[in-house]
Amino acid sequence: MADEELELDVNEKKGGKKKIIMIVVGILLLNGIGIGAWLFLAGADKKSPDAAEKQEAVLGPLKYLTMVPEFIVNFGPGSKVRYLQVDLQIATRQEDSLATISTYRPVIRNDILIVLSGVNYEDLKDRAGKEALQQKLLNTINKVVVAAGHAPADGKDTGHGNADDHVKGPIENVYFTSFIMQ
Repeated sequence: MADEELELDVNEKKGGKKKIIMIVVGILLLNGIGIGAWLFLAGADKKSPDAAEKQEAVLGPLKYLTMVPEFIVNFGPGSKVRYLQVDLQIATRQEDSLATISTYRPVIRNDILIVLSGVNYEDLKDRAGKEALQQKLLNTINKVVVAAGHAPADGKDTGHGNADDHVKGPIENVYFTSFIMQ
């Protein structure tokens, strides 16, 4: 009889440890699920499509203007290529900025041609060079539009500067729809 009691006590202790381990694992699992859900829901607010739609509703959809005709400039002597041909699209959310661009088209075309004629093949042979040119053109166009009296899209007027300075304006981006070097 003493042997039977001893065996029962050992089995009861093992069962108690299993229960404690199961409870601890359950609590950790629930905490992990709770933290994961919190992180997922907190991150959803930042990345939600609804927030982007609300921002677009406030700002309005992007409008595009194609600069016609395309821009063609010659590269200097000794260059591997002879000329550059670029088609541009200008993106803004402000309809009146498109009207300003149309009004000041000769000034904008002149300034773009000056920027384009100042680059060389070595500057444009990689992606970083093309993106730097894109930023210069954006600044050049914004400089003209802001000088014409249009406030930047966010309402802050950062003033003017040369094409290398960042000029905040209503034009959001400039896109190359064709980029040919020959």
